[in-house]
Order: sequence, then C-alpha cells, then structure tokens
Amino acid sequence: MAARTRSLQLAIAVVNIVIAALVFTSIWPFPSGDIKIDLPSAPEVSWTFDDGVVHVTAPFSIDNGGFWDIEDLVVRFEVTNYSLAPLFNDTIHYGTIKVGDVLTSSLDFEFDLLERYNQGITWMVFNWDMLNFYVEVSCGYTKKLVKFEATYEVSVVWDPLVQSYGLLNDTCTYSRATTSGPVSVSIDYWLATSEILSSLPTAELTVNLAANSTDLSQTQTTIQLGGNYSDVISMDFYPHADPNATYSMTLTVEFGGFPPMSRTYVLPPLPDSILEAIP
Repeated sequence: MAARTRSLQLAIAVVNIVIAALVFTSIWPFPSGDIKIDLPSAPEVSWTFDDGVVHVTAPFSIDNGGFWDIEDLVVRFEVTNYSLAPLFNDTIHYGTIKVGDVLTSSLDFEFDLLERYNQGITWMVFNWDMLNFYVEVSCGYTKKLVKFEATYEVSVVWDPLVQSYGLLNDTCTYSRATTSGPVSVSIDYWLATSEILSSLPTAELTVNLAANSTDLSQTQTTIQLGGNYSDVISMDFYPHADPNATYSMTLTVEFGGFPPMSRTYVLPPLPDSILEAIP
C-alpha cells in the first residue's frame, strides 16, 4: 500500500510539473517580449475628412513569438477625447495567430464632427485635443489552459480643424484718390486650418464693412484649406455722413458644410484728411 501511495504521489508530482511548465511557457512569453503587441503611435495614425465625418485609421500588430498558438483573440477598443467624451467603440474577433505569425491590422473608425458641431459640441473644431485609445486584448493560450487579458492605452494629438482666423487691425490703411471718390480700405487677414482639410473644396471668405451698423461694402474670396494662408483684402466704400461713425469689418468663413463662422473687428477711425473731404 505504501508503495502504491508513493507511486501515486510521484505521478501527481509529474503531472503538476508538466502543468506548471505549460503555465510557465504560456505566461512567460508576454512579459519576456516574445509576444509583442504594438499599438499605433501618433505618426502612424492617418486622418481624412469628408462630408463632416472624420475617418481615422490607427495600425497595430501582434507578433506571436511565443511557444503556443494564440487562440480566440478578441480586441476591444474605445476612443474618447481629453474630456472623456465617447467618440467610438468596437469589438473585433480575430481568432487564431499561429506560432511565429504576425497579425497586422488597424483600429478603423469614424465620427460625425459636423453633427456634433450642430449639437453645440464645437470644441474639437477650434481647439487642440487628445484622442485616447483604450484597448483590451483577450485570448486563450497554451491550448486555452490559460486566459490572457490585458489593457493598453495610447493617446494621439488632435489638430483643430480651424486653428485660427481673423483680421489684423493694426494693418488697416485708408486712402482716397479724389475728394469726391470712394475711400479704399486695405487690411491683412489670415486663415489657418488642419492638414486633413486639404482634400476639401476651398473655403469662402466674406468681408462686410459697416458704419454705425449700416452696411457700406462687401467683398469675397476663396482660400485653399489645409494649411496657413494670409493675404490683404481691399474694398471701396463711401464714408458715412456721421463724421464720428464707428467703422467695423466682419469676417465670415464657410467650408465643409459647417455653419458660417464670423468675427467682427472695430476699425481705426477715418483719418482727418478723409473726414475733411466729406461733404
């Protein structure tokens, strides 16, 4: 009986050693780096913009350099901005990655920025932000004896669609060819937009000139999107009868189906040389 007991104990010990070895080989490759999970870095993330919708492609890879097949692989991911507002989430079932194979895929998603803007969520149109990727990876390992689960996080910078636009008041100049002719006003303007807008049609800029809320003149121009643009805009007008009138310019930008975006600037007063010529 004692001999049988010792034999049974020896058999159990052997089985425990084998199981321990299996578990060790299943757990060890992950911390040792033999199974590598590479999430997207900022330069690898690509963006496109069409009809108000932002399309994002973020590549990643899983390299099975371990001792066993990775089975029942599931990748769940959620994307939020810096304030944790949800943008997208999805679950992808990949199945099996054989020993020595590399899974190359991407986290592809889109969100309707125009819809959010129309709902009053305008932050990401005009401000820098972060896109936070929360990625959960789960799979079976060592013939599914071990369940592996891990959570990863990576963040990439979001460039605002409209980074800045406006008029430079201190560049405003007036001139008048004749005492009875119109006054010409010139002023610098600029528009800086995100690179992802470069495929869109040009933006339309409208500049309205008013005095004491009375419209005097208007001019329009177009600008290619996707970079920094600046130029001088000029228009002619006849001065307001009130010598103390306040002159202002309103710059309006329209592009990509977004509602018009406007800013109003008070201009320097007309110089005495022009005021003296007003009848």
